[in-house]
This record gives sequence, C-alpha cells and structure tokens, in this order.
Amino acid sequence: MKPAASSAPPPPSGLGHTLECTGLSPNASSLPPSAPIPAEPLPYRPSLSSLVSTTGSEQDGEARQVERIEREELVSDLMRLRFLSMIGGIGWASFFIQDLMVVRYSHEGTLAHFATIRAIGMAIIILVIVRLRMRKPISRRELTVVDIGIFAVTNACIAMLCLGYGGIASRYAQGIIITLVSRTSVLAAHWRRGLFLLGTPVLFFPVALATTAVFDEQVRAQFRDPAALSLFIQNLYVHALTLGMCVWGGHGNWTMRRQLFESRSIGKYALKRRIGRGGMGEVWLAYHSGLKRDVALKILRQEQDSDPTAVRRFEQEVAAMTQLTHPNTVRIFDHGVTEDGIWYYAMELLEGVNLREFIEQSGPLELPRALRIAHRISRALAEAHARGIVHRDVKPENVFITRAGNEPDFVKVLDFGIAKVGGSKLTDGLTRTGAIFGTPAYMSPEAARGAEVGTASDVYGVGGLLFFMLTGRPPFLGRSATEVLLAQVQCPVPKLSDILGYEVRDEVEHLVQKCLAKSCDARYADATELSNAISELRYR
Repeated sequence: MKPAASSAPPPPSGLGHTLECTGLSPNASSLPPSAPIPAEPLPYRPSLSSLVSTTGSEQDGEARQVERIEREELVSDLMRLRFLSMIGGIGWASFFIQDLMVVRYSHEGTLAHFATIRAIGMAIIILVIVRLRMRKPISRRELTVVDIGIFAVTNACIAMLCLGYGGIASRYAQGIIITLVSRTSVLAAHWRRGLFLLGTPVLFFPVALATTAVFDEQVRAQFRDPAALSLFIQNLYVHALTLGMCVWGGHGNWTMRRQLFESRSIGKYALKRRIGRGGMGEVWLAYHSGLKRDVALKILRQEQDSDPTAVRRFEQEVAAMTQLTHPNTVRIFDHGVTEDGIWYYAMELLEGVNLREFIEQSGPLELPRALRIAHRISRALAEAHARGIVHRDVKPENVFITRAGNEPDFVKVLDFGIAKVGGSKLTDGLTRTGAIFGTPAYMSPEAARGAEVGTASDVYGVGGLLFFMLTGRPPFLGRSATEVLLAQVQCPVPKLSDILGYEVRDEVEHLVQKCLAKSCDARYADATELSNAISELRYR
C-alpha cells in the first residue's frame, strides 16, 4: 500500500463517521482549487458495523437462555467480588489501628503477633485481587473456590487474632459478623448456594480455635471455663443468626437479579449482547425462540425514543429496508414497537467483516476482485434507486463482506438510516435546506454543499469505494472533516495510476473518474447504469 504523501499526519477518526450538519457554502474558498490534500492510508481502527458478529449454533432455545443467564451472572459475580476484595483489603489493613489500641491500652497480646496475622491475611487478599483482575478467563468453579477461600482465610485469621486478646471470649469474634455482612452486600445467590458460600467460611472460626486448643493449654483451659465458654457459644449463636439473615437476603437479591436477566428482552427477542452502537440506535445479538435462531436486532436508543425526528428516521429506515429484496441487501425479518414504546427491527445475522476491515486485513484488491464487489454493491443500490430510495451514506462500514454457500466476497449493503425515500411522507421535514448527511470521505460534492442529493450521489459513493478497494485509501484525505468536504467540492480527483505508482487501464480510470465527477450530470445517472458499465468492463 503506497501513500501519495507520507509527511502528513493521519486524518482524524471523525472522517469515517456519518455527519448531519449545515453544509458548505457553494462559494466556499477556504482552500484554493489546487491545494493538495494530504494523502496516506487511513490508520486501522477496529469498528463494529451494524451486523458484525458470528452466527450461533442451532441449540435448544431454553438451554441457550439458561446458558446466557448463567454467563451473565458469572460476570456480575466476578465484578462484585473484585470490588469487595479491594474494599476488604483496605478495611483489613485499617483494623490494625484496633490492634495498636489493644496492645497499648488493654495490655494484651503483642504487636508482633497482630502484625504477623494482618500481614498473612493481607497477602492472601492481594493474591485474590491479582487473580480476579487477570485477563485469563475464570470458571464458575474457580470463582467459587476463590470466594470461599478468601473469607475462610480471613475468618481463620480472626480466630488467630482472638488468641492475642481474650481467647475464645474475645471481642474480635465480632469480625465474623463484619465479614458476613460485607460478603452479603454483594451476594446474589440461591439460598442453598448462599448457605454454602457463607456457611463454609464461618465454620473456619470455631474450627481454628478448637484445633488450637488441642495444642495450647491456655486455650484448652478456656473451653473448660464456664464463663469463657458461655461467651464463645453466645458469639457462635450470633454468628448463626447473622448467617441465616444474610443467606435470606442474598436469596432475595438473587431472585430479583434472575428476573432482571430473564426479562432483558425486546418483544419476542432475548437480548444476548450488544454488538454495535451508533448515533441513533444500537444493534444487539438476540435470540428468537420461535425461529430458534440468532438475529441482529436494531433498537432505537432510549434517549432517542422521545424524539419525534429520531422516531420518524427509524421508521423511514424500516420502510426503506422492507421494500428491498435484492440478495446483496441485508434482509429484514421483523419490525415493530413494544408495549414499552421501544422501536426495533430484526435483521439477518451475518458472519464476516465490513469493507474497511476487509481492506485493512487484505490490502488493496486486484482489479477483478474489486470490480466484482463494486458490481454487487451497485446491483443492490440499483433496486433501491428503482424504488425511489437513495442510500446517502455509501461507505466501507456500510458494506459487509461475507460468504453465501461456496461463493466468496458476497456483499451485503447495510444501514439505510439516513436514506431518502421518494414519495414517502416519512421523509417530509427530515431533510432541511443546507443540511448535509453522510460521511465526509465518501460524500458527493452536492451533499457536501448541503444541496439536493439523488441517485448520482450514491454513484459517487460507489466510485469512492472502488477507489478505496484499489488503493487502500479514499479519494480525499485531510486533517479535519472540513478539509475533506472542501476537497470533495473543489479539488480534482487523484488518478489511480498516480496513487498506485503504475499505469492503470484507461477504461478503469475512466470508470472511476466518471463516478467521482463533480457534476451530477457527468456521472452515471443511477446504480443501474453504473452496474451495466461495471459488468461490461468485467467481461471485456
């Protein structure tokens, strides 16, 4: 990939984004007509197109739903335990102040004893924090071991702290209550699981003291002392009551969380994960239990559903896509609005990458391959033009490269979100004079000026895509979106041979230059005419 100039800084990321703003004046002259536009390949920026994901296996719907909920619960528990372990480490270290007070004012135990126990506990907490923050995936079983382990060690350390201050009747036994309440604050588990998670660590406190009594005469004597034994039993009773209340509370939290996860759906579609986000909508990987298949579900973002203009644009996009049946246009299965007022439509889920990612991965394409892809794009747009629909945002991110059976480089044209639908009342009032819609790097001159756009504007976009596929960069680059828009209006289109450094066939150069002509009348009239021209060139 050879840039025309390597000294210019890379263009800003906004050049590849769809804009809606006031257009340039037809007499704009911020740049002289001959001003060179910095030209170098766009830096790679991974981006999710409207449908970037992989298809899932056809498993039983109910089993997939359970698996999804369990996976979400695992992630939630991991995040909660991460937070608690960090806060717990700070709390564990801060209680050393209590140790200092016990040694200084109660004259019991030694500072070395308390400091050693605190250090052991802190070391375990740090190890847990490190493991929980590693990128290595963690299973439910491992998370359970870590969960029980950190609190079991903490409770055993509390038992050892008791030996330095009061033995089995020590006030340090109240620390068990603190660990129970702390763990419950982020606990969401069925009562059986909660009893296991909380009860197992609690047992380490009496077991540690009883084990010590076997080897320590003083502790053994306390177990024979009715007063000390009475306080010990009272502490265990309070621990048991606290355990019961914590298990009950954790079960309630688990029930509410499970209902939340199960109810995260849009109409008939269970949402699995978000795979794309734009200015107006979000695209989710969703599962339809009736169809028993995954789909790409586009929904209007909640902050937009009260905006009449956003809702009308969403309706316009659905209206445009439901009219199109060409195999190179993404298929739409269903659309509607839920009882809660959420607008959505369901599309086929595709496996592959968008055209930008495709070129970034493979580099500029050979001419036959580029023409094949451009021909398929133009055929899809030809159907839209025949139905009075102008896409208005033809760019690499809105072209998806996938496979259809054994056929490679199968094209799907996406995202008619700012399409102009001829004869539709939905379009009335959505396009104002002087407003521009589209992406600067692939926007036609008339669109850059905020003038009326038609089918020839989409032809210009396809010409920009063909230029991009052959050279690895769009026709015009700049340090800002304004520079690129001015270049679209004023500057001559670079020749392919000048960018590539070798001669390109005259008919190919003519095709690209005609697509990218400044005047609409000098271009192919619509995608049908362009498709015929590409077809003739492919088989010449």
